[in-house]
Amino acid sequence: MSEYRIVFSPRAQQRLAEIANYLYQQNLSQRFVLDYLQRFEDWLNILLLQFPESGALMPAFGKDIRRVIYQQYSFIYRLNGNTIEILTVYRENQP
Repeated sequence: MSEYRIVFSPRAQQRLAEIANYLYQQNLSQRFVLDYLQRFEDWLNILLLQFPESGALMPAFGKDIRRVIYQQYSFIYRLNGNTIEILTVYRENQP
């Protein structure tokens, strides 16, 4: 069991909700959307709980801010003690 835990900031939660809404607008089923978002969470749990410092440092975003990319989505995070805080999520091909 990892000594770390992952939490999503209000901004990251909002961004995930926006992603879900976009997918719903594409007439995708609720089951598909929920599974899609669950894959994000599962991937983050596998990667960051085992290797919390694996993300690339992003000094332009601030001190000790890191980024990992999964399926064209960037997850911006920072370590705060034993907490991995996901700060925001964005798609790589969008501003």
